[in-house]
Amino acid sequence: MNCRLKNLSGFAIASVAGLTAAGGAKSEILFSTGEIQLHYGDGYHLGANGLDTSSRTTLTVEQFTLFDWGDLFYFVDLFQDHEGTGRETDHYAEIWAHLNGGNFGISSPQDGFIKDIGLDLGLNHGTDFLVVAPGVRADLNVPGFSVFTFGLYAYENLVDPFDRDLDTTYQASFVWNAPFKLGNANMSFRGFADFIGDQGSGVDDQIVASPQLVWDVGQEGGASIGLEYTHFNNKFGVTGADDNSVSAFVALKF
Repeated sequence: MNCRLKNLSGFAIASVAGLTAAGGAKSEILFSTGEIQLHYGDGYHLGANGLDTSSRTTLTVEQFTLFDWGDLFYFVDLFQDHEGTGRETDHYAEIWAHLNGGNFGISSPQDGFIKDIGLDLGLNHGTDFLVVAPGVRADLNVPGFSVFTFGLYAYENLVDPFDRDLDTTYQASFVWNAPFKLGNANMSFRGFADFIGDQGSGVDDQIVASPQLVWDVGQEGGASIGLEYTHFNNKFGVTGADDNSVSAFVALKF
């Protein structure tokens, strides 16, 4: 990474820290939950097997904390590919900090369709990948969903795995969680979908959608099992590199 990118990376990380600090020194934690997931699946491109697919084992650690000023979410994926001659183990992580608009005069919380609109800042990081994504997020009241958000961001690559000259583009994101009952079983349908614009000649637009069907076998938290389907269209902007991967996972809350 050259000096300019190191400076930009440091600025992006400092920006997330500054956004969380903007909530004030006396911020109060209202709710916090974490989860460890162990996945195994197949159909992953641009890993150890290059353009060919590979099976993959992934350990995911995620944490969500709700403050009186907003919320903070992060996850870290540690994964190992089981076919190929390239780098077999790697990591990927994201962190998102959100300021509730109602607490800072940006919006007024309502009981209607829009609960709140506030500022967001995200960092996406891998071994040779770094994106900063500032923007806004709306929290919505949608019947049947405990969580439904829509975010719109500027999407800027600071480090690119293929060392391309990339344009700044946009990212539009949906995140949802819909709990439901199947007999006596506590279930949920949750996930996200990201729509990322093209970033110049030869760098196509991308779609990443990853819904999960989860069964809470521990009843009211604890252990769960599930299935995850991920569609990654034009992965990393490479036209035709499309993941259609399915993984089974077990999870434990902490």
